[in-house]
Amino acid sequence: MVRTNSVNFTGANQYPMASAGTDIFKKEDVQVLAKSVDLHDHSSGLGLAINPAGIAAGSIDGSKLIDGTVTSAKIQDGTIATADLASASVTNVKLASDTARANLLVNGGFEVWQRGNGPFTTTAAYAADRWQVAINSGGLSVSRDTSTIDVGSQASCAFTETYAGTLNRLTQLLNDVAPQLAGRTITVSARTRCTAPNALRLNVYADTSSGGGSGSVSATSATDPGTGAWSTLSATLAIPAGANYLTVRFEFIAGASGNLDNAMLAVGSQAADYAPLHPADDLARCLRYYELLGGNGGGGGSIGVEGIATAASQEAAQSLGFRAIKAVSPTVTKVGTWTVSNTGQPAVSGGDAYGVRFTVQSIAAGVFYAINTVAGQYITVEANP
Repeated sequence: MVRTNSVNFTGANQYPMASAGTDIFKKEDVQVLAKSVDLHDHSSGLGLAINPAGIAAGSIDGSKLIDGTVTSAKIQDGTIATADLASASVTNVKLASDTARANLLVNGGFEVWQRGNGPFTTTAAYAADRWQVAINSGGLSVSRDTSTIDVGSQASCAFTETYAGTLNRLTQLLNDVAPQLAGRTITVSARTRCTAPNALRLNVYADTSSGGGSGSVSATSATDPGTGAWSTLSATLAIPAGANYLTVRFEFIAGASGNLDNAMLAVGSQAADYAPLHPADDLARCLRYYELLGGNGGGGGSIGVEGIATAASQEAAQSLGFRAIKAVSPTVTKVGTWTVSNTGQPAVSGGDAYGVRFTVQSIAAGVFYAINTVAGQYITVEANP
């Protein structure tokens, strides 16, 4: 008599099988077999694994799966199509940083420098368009840099910080944007490189007053590691309802030098990689707050007014329209000593968000005029809300 044990059942569920036709039949064999079959669930030691070929196509539905048991490792890459996603089901928190989103900063790439290349070292001075220097102590110098830049950039903001106990900043005020962002969550980010660890960070501040009020909230990034390589700093802030004051600030908290580039402010809790604007759109944003009439540096006779007087004190005037409607009624300043004949220096007056009036008065009868003929003769238009 030859008998062998089953190979697909183990432990207490294993039963003997006859391996020859002359083997005797025992009722105990049937009892153990019945017990094994009654417990049969195809788990280890209770029979063969289920053969996928034996499962009818479409016979397994979601109700047969235990919640939370299907992991990403079990989903073949590239098999989930857009049609498989529920409409409006992908939230901001699920986005990667390379998902393109609108940037609400002006000149976030530090590409536009209408006031010149610097260095800018005076507190309250605007350097790159819309970026203002704020010095509490020590010193801060910023300037345009075209040699050390982030990927895809044409210029960055180089800085040198002399620390003297209180932090200095480079800031962008966004008060005209703040009411539209009230009650929303925003994330600011920027590319930075710094020569010293823990010397530079990024901050975003919002308030329901002009700054420093009871409704103020802020968020601060980690500090730049100070390796001299480009890093990404980011901070996320929930803006309070009723906010009308918003500012993004690079904060210098120790002596160092380095560069700032490609800053973003996007709605949502996830940082967004810098998305460059078309150069025309980038400049148009800057012109809303500042522009030069008479060209960059002036000269060439691009602005002038003249007349023929029959006596002294007769006026000639010209209306100058701005290239962009200003955010607020601007401050308009004539720069330089203009080329004049039979008149004094021209005056600007009556300006609003759309343009300004440019006038001269005759000294005596005859032709009189004022023209910006050489560099350094131009008009600045400042509209900083």
